[in-house]
This record gives sequence, structure tokens and C-alpha cells, in this order.
Amino acid sequence: MARLESFRDGVIIARPSRGPQILFLELTTRCNFNCIMCFRRSWEERLGNMSESLFRRVLEGAVEAGTRFIWFAGWGEPLVHPKFLEWAEEVKRVGLELGINTNGSLLDEDLAKELVRIGVDRITVSIDAASEDVYREVRGWSFRQLRESIETIHRMKKEMRSVKPILEFSFTAMKSNLKELPKLFDLAERVGVGRIIVSNVIPTSHLTKDEILYDGWEGEDKLWEIVSIKSLETNVGARIPEFSFRTERSCDFIESAAACVTWDGKVAPCYNLLHTYTAYILGIEKKVKQHSFGDLNREKLTDIWRKPEYVAFRYKVHFFRYPSCADCRLRYYCALVESTEMDCWGNMPTCADCLYGRRIVQCPV
Repeated sequence: MARLESFRDGVIIARPSRGPQILFLELTTRCNFNCIMCFRRSWEERLGNMSESLFRRVLEGAVEAGTRFIWFAGWGEPLVHPKFLEWAEEVKRVGLELGINTNGSLLDEDLAKELVRIGVDRITVSIDAASEDVYREVRGWSFRQLRESIETIHRMKKEMRSVKPILEFSFTAMKSNLKELPKLFDLAERVGVGRIIVSNVIPTSHLTKDEILYDGWEGEDKLWEIVSIKSLETNVGARIPEFSFRTERSCDFIESAAACVTWDGKVAPCYNLLHTYTAYILGIEKKVKQHSFGDLNREKLTDIWRKPEYVAFRYKVHFFRYPSCADCRLRYYCALVESTEMDCWGNMPTCADCLYGRRIVQCPV
């Protein structure tokens, strides 16, 4: 049990669960793409792959903690890890559900067949355009080749008479590619994709700072109309983000009892605090600092999950006991908004202006 908050008439006592229900494993921070909106463009960390010994320790810890779903995801492309397929099979062998977040470029016929065979549950393909020129501008690769990769796994599912993996698209919305979204529904229908998850961009450089759609953008109603019509026409679902800063705040990572593990074993509470990077939030340059509650090279997952400071963090985020920087008239004069280290209420780290909590940026849970 952990004591969280003191009040005039008593205290709150938490009884945390054994461990996270969902675990995001960052197999690598290496990637074969260099997308214009990638977080890695603004960081100075060395790149690396998860080691065999760490993966074994993480997987054993996940089983002990009662984790039910593992995502191979993070700030790299999981398919470039040399042990990717072997470890995917191991996750399924121990009885856990498995999802893969990928750019889709390495999904050739042999790999697609293996992923269907071992029973991968979900594959989310990051795809930010439905035409060759825009896709190449955003991700620097061939849209035709990507489409063929997705068609391959769809074909393998039919040939092997499998409903898995469930296929989804993840679309990062920007001013320069928003017109591509309606066309993406037609592609999704053809290749058996059931849902498109739309998220807003987090600018990490001057290259994308002017691409945002959620700072006074007036096209939200029209977008909802277009998406609703396309969704009905194609029977492809859509998860649309917010485009304005509303009062309600909620974190899908916390509400889903999720945690993230970096390639070198650090346990972070969410994607936003997974690594240190530079972001531009409402035009203000901000240093987002990595925050870890433990290291799986030395500690057990269940012990990290139950640490009083981690339990207190989840409690605060659940009730969002943070100030709202987006509503503060002093935000352009306040030094505290330049980092996630602390806010004006004394929270360390702070989620006071987190775009995930506002549902402006959507997490892959």
C-alpha cells in the first residue's frame, strides 16, 4: 500500500495492482526511415538495440506481473532488430497478446507469413499519406512499395484463413498532408484495415512547428463530416483527436494501466516521457525530459510498478492534479513551461501541458 495525499479529514491509501496490463517494449531506437516529424530529429541520445538478456528479463517480469498485452513499439522501427521475429514468437509462446507498431517497409512475404503463423494480434502501420509524392515528402520512401507490403500481409491472412493480425493505420495529421486522409479510407478498405487512428503532430523542429492544426484551426467540423462519410462508405472505423484545448484531461496510458520500457531497460510511464527531446508546445520551445521510475536491469517490474512515487504519479494523472498551462495567461512569460521537470504546483515531472492528456495527440493503446 502507498500513502498518496493528505487532506484535512484524512488520507488516500492506494492498493496498486501487481503490474501493468499493457507493456510497450522498445526493441530498438534505430530506424530505416527519417520522417520529418520524428522525435529522434531533436535528441542527442545514442542509438541502440535491446539485448537478449534484457528481453528475457522483461518477458519474465511481464508474465509475473500479470501483463496481458505487449506492444513492440517505441521510437525506433522494431522490425530492424535482428531478434524481432524470434522474440515475437516468444511473446506468443508464453501466452501474451502481441501488437506491432511499424512503418511497414519490411513486411515482405516471408515475414508476413510468419507473423500470421505465430498469431500476432495487431499490426499498426504508420502511414501519413495515400499518394506517392506526399508520402515520399513525409517519410522519404515509396508509397507504392508500402502499399504492396500491406497488401501482402492482407493476402497472407486470406490464404491462411486467419483473422489475425488485426490491421490498423496510424496517421499523423499536419497541414501538408491532411488532404490525404479521405483517400486513406479507400486504401484501408481494399487491404482489410479496420481502423485509422488519427493523431496530431508534436513539432520537434522548425520544420514542423508551422504544421499544427490545433492552435486556432477552424476546419475541425468539416474534417469530422468528411471522416464520418468516408467511414460509413468504407466501413473503416476512425479515431479522431481533439483539435482544441478542452477542460477535460485524461491519459490513455494511465487509464489502460500501461507502461513503457526503453531499449536499455528504463521504465517510463508513457510515450511522452520515454526519451529526452525538444518540442514546441503552443509556440514555446520545451525540453521534454525522460523520466524513469526504475531500471529492469536491476529491478523487477512488479517492484517498480508498486514504488510509492510511481503509484503517486498514476494517481495524480488519473485525477489530473496538475495546472493547465494552456489556460494560463502567464505561459509565455513562465520559465517552468520550458521543461517537464516541474510545474508551478511543485509536480515533478509535470504533465501540465501534455498533448496526450488533452487527446490532441493520441497514444497507440
